[in-house]
Amino acid sequence: MPKILSLMPKIYFKDPGTLATLESFKEELAFSTDYEPSQIIAAAKDATCLLCPAPYPIISEEVMKALPNLKLIQTAGAGYDKIDIAAAAKAGIPVANTPGINTLAVAELALAAIIVLRRGFIYADREIKRGHYQPAREKLLAQGMSEVNGSRWGIIGLGKIGAKLAEAGKVLGAEINYYDSYRRTEAEEQQLGVNFRSLAEILRTSDVIIICVAMTAETKGLIGSHEMKMMKQGTILINTARGGIVDDTALAESLAQGHLGGAALDTFEMEPLPADHPLLTLPEEVKDRLFLTPHLAGVTTQALNRMLEQALVNCARVLKGERPLAVVNGVE
Repeated sequence: MPKILSLMPKIYFKDPGTLATLESFKEELAFSTDYEPSQIIAAAKDATCLLCPAPYPIISEEVMKALPNLKLIQTAGAGYDKIDIAAAAKAGIPVANTPGINTLAVAELALAAIIVLRRGFIYADREIKRGHYQPAREKLLAQGMSEVNGSRWGIIGLGKIGAKLAEAGKVLGAEINYYDSYRRTEAEEQQLGVNFRSLAEILRTSDVIIICVAMTAETKGLIGSHEMKMMKQGTILINTARGGIVDDTALAESLAQGHLGGAALDTFEMEPLPADHPLLTLPEEVKDRLFLTPHLAGVTTQALNRMLEQALVNCARVLKGERPLAVVNGVE
């Protein structure tokens, strides 16, 4: 029986380089995209390694207890919040991720979202496709469109993605402030061209706020109604981290009331979003200030290939009796 069960479909492994890697695992690898616990258990009953996409599905203690041969839960991505890592540690199962591989891809999407929102491009795109070329042009010229240059960014979480965004923002002339539970050294701050500020000051003074923190017990619900009210009128909020860090319902209310100038989300507490979700039922003119993508910020073709290859190599280490790399739950 296959020793690696991939919960990512085979179509993801379509790049020639990844296909070559995949070919070397053809005897060990099986695929399933059935995500109910009972279906995962049935498909992975003899598996040594479980390869999961970072956003889903939930890998619970129930699933782990039913898989006695499991020696690794591997995500293809940096996130692992859908895995019960405490239960995995208790069971002696390492949980590993593929950190840092999609840094540039995520930073690119965040930067694109900032420009799209500050320039009113969602409205422009919709109206010109309706044949309203001149009215769209006149409205945008009347209301004004803002460059990145001279804007003040507040980055919450200065890890690899936050640092890459800081670099891009500085090149374009933004002032970069950041908040993190771990403050960089003065030399690092000078090198990156960033200023440390309290979270409250970030919220009060930023034109653009970008969330780059991991999902933890401390960051869940970090940005709710209270925090949004602290933000300046017209602030743009970008979340390419994890859904649940931002209160989506409070965000919809703030956009509808006209307090926030715009928002971009790549992740949501509930994925996929139900049709009646508050963010999807906003008036059209409010949606013009909302940029949504379906948890794809870090999944360019290049980044996905790198993540899949590293994940498979880590599985191979375990099959050979070696310790996996990038273990996040402390299991040796």
